[in-house]
This record gives sequence, C-alpha cells and structure tokens, in this order.
Amino acid sequence: MSSPNPILTTIIFIFAAQAIILGILLLAKRPRSQSQIFLSLLIFFFALMALNIALVNVLSSYNMMDTFRYVQLELLYGIGPALYFYTKSITDNDFKFSKKDLIHFVPLLLEFIFYRTAFYRLGADGLYQTQPHPYTKFYLAEQWLGILSITIYSIISLLVLFRYQIWLKQRFSNLENKSLHWLKAPIIIYSVFWIGWMVLTEIDRFVFDRDLRDAYFLPTFVGLAIVTYWIGFKGYLKARTETSGYSSKKNISEDNIHNPAWAEKITEVMESQKPYLDSELDLTKLSKLVNLNPKQVSHTINRSFSKNFYEYVNSYRVEAFKQLAAKPENKKLTLLGLAFDCGFKSKSTFNDVFKKTTGTTPSEYVNQLKKESEKKQSVAS
Repeated sequence: MSSPNPILTTIIFIFAAQAIILGILLLAKRPRSQSQIFLSLLIFFFALMALNIALVNVLSSYNMMDTFRYVQLELLYGIGPALYFYTKSITDNDFKFSKKDLIHFVPLLLEFIFYRTAFYRLGADGLYQTQPHPYTKFYLAEQWLGILSITIYSIISLLVLFRYQIWLKQRFSNLENKSLHWLKAPIIIYSVFWIGWMVLTEIDRFVFDRDLRDAYFLPTFVGLAIVTYWIGFKGYLKARTETSGYSSKKNISEDNIHNPAWAEKITEVMESQKPYLDSELDLTKLSKLVNLNPKQVSHTINRSFSKNFYEYVNSYRVEAFKQLAAKPENKKLTLLGLAFDCGFKSKSTFNDVFKKTTGTTPSEYVNQLKKESEKKQSVAS
C-alpha cells in the first residue's frame, strides 16, 4: 500500500464525491432515460473505485484494513456492461434494455459475493506481504478477468460508436451536437487506464519490489477521479442529446438500384439551387428537392460519386469557399465568415473538411492565392 498523502487523498475524495452527486442528479433528472441510468451506474462504479483507494490509504495507516476488507467494494465487472449499454442507449433509438440483458451483470453479482469471502480478504492483503498468501493468486485472477471484461466491452462500445458516426455521415452535412465525439475519450481512457494500471503494478511488483508505488499509486487515482467527474458533468449536460433517428436494425431495401439519371438530377439541383449553402441541409431535405426517397439519394451519392452524404455536400461548400476567397472584394472578410456563408457551421468542421479535400489549410490556400495574385501584378507591371 502506498504512503498516505493528505493532499492527494483529499482531491480523490472531493472529485469522487462530486461524481457520485452528479450520478444522483442524473437519476433525478426528468424525463429519465435509460441512457441516464447507465451513465449514472458507470459514474458510480468508477467513483466508488476511487473512493475505496482513498479510504484504503487512510485506514491502512491506522491498521484498520482487517475490518475494512469486509465492506470494501471494487465493482470492476459492472463497468464494462454499464459503458456498453450507455453507448447503445445514447446512439440507438430502438434499443430497449430487457430482462435478458441482465445476464451481462451476472459477473457483477458473483464479484460482489467474492468480496465477501476469505479468498478476497486474505488474497488482497497477501499481495503486499513479503510472502504472498496462497489466496493471492485467486485475487489476481479476479482482477485480471475484470480488466479483460472492461477492455472487451470498451472495444465493443467503440465499434457501436463508430457505426453511429458512419450512419451520421450518410444523412447529415454538419455533425455538430450529433457526433458524440466527447464519448470516445472516456471509453478509450477507461480501457487504457486499467490495462496500463495492471501492467504497471505487475512491473513494480516483480522488477522494482514495489519501490515505485508511492510515485504512481495515488496520482493515478487522482486522474481517475477527475476523469470520472468530467464524464459525469459532460454526461449531465448531454443527457438529452438526441440520436437523430439512428437505428441499428437493418432495413431491407428495394431502392438500391443504380440509376445514372438520379445522379444527374442531384448534380443539377446542387449546382442550380445551391442547397449546400443551408447549414442544416440533411438527406431528407435534399431528397425532397430532387423528388427521390432518402435511400435512393444516399445510394446514388455513394455509388455515383464514391462519397457519403457528408463528404458530397461539403465538397460543394469547399468549392464555394474557394470561389468567394478568390474575389478581391472579399479580402477584408474573415475566413470563418466566408466559410459560414458557404454552409459550414463550425470552424473545426471547416478546417477539417477543407484540409481533407484540398490537402492544405484554408489559411495556406488563401496565402497561396495572394502570392499568385501578387505575382501576376508584378508580371503585368
């Protein structure tokens, strides 16, 4: 066990307690959704872990660990399912948690029972003894299986999130408040945290005889407590984020027939009516303009232009920006102002799309235009 540190321990207590409060507020928020329930569970599991670490370090200095082991909880096996079902709930309109899904939480129940046995109490204490207790191997096996559970569920959650991102780009030209990018960070952080933690502790145990424990133990859990508070705060603000009609169910479509005339019709509307100047343009709006259904438009854009809807519409916006930037009367206008005039909705999206489309940043492109203009003027004079 690491040496008690009043400052770090206090930080852990504060952020972990605030995270639990945010979890309670999420449950109290109306109307309550299943995504709020799972996010609240996720926050609770991680905050409980951080609180346990802080308590262990305080009570160990008073030789009270024998008593504390009877009530200590480290609910590793609830983290993965809570993260997965939260991701499913916030991305998939059709997902409803059912009784059969409770099977994912059976390992959590078994873990709870395990913590009430001598296998845990003696095994956990034996980890810090010169001669490990025979039960320590059972404790380590339980811990590693918990890390494996978190990692597997984290990977699955990322795959669900990536599928959602792909779906968005087939239907929307701007992804602000829809992409759930903020959710990627905690998924990755939580997965990497536990893998790194177990590897680090094992290296410390076998190579350095636990001499490094004071340097990394409490600081690591300070970071965990802060991240848990952050995801709780962010999740509370995003609790009512809509999933934009996404469904993981596959619909059998008879509209995937390739028709070159549809591509010509879409191109004609895009060039004549310039609907891409509308920052809220989505697949449904464009489909009404070309008198086709959304599946036909989406399939045509994918097949005829080798782009998804997001890439297709924004390619027109990039060209519109280049035309405006080339006009002398627009030199005094900001690049972001011109981008908004072309249908972009945020600076980050504009910069990202422009760089991917042209291979240069907007400022580099405009500077190149200026150099070419100055060169022409120099030759003319």
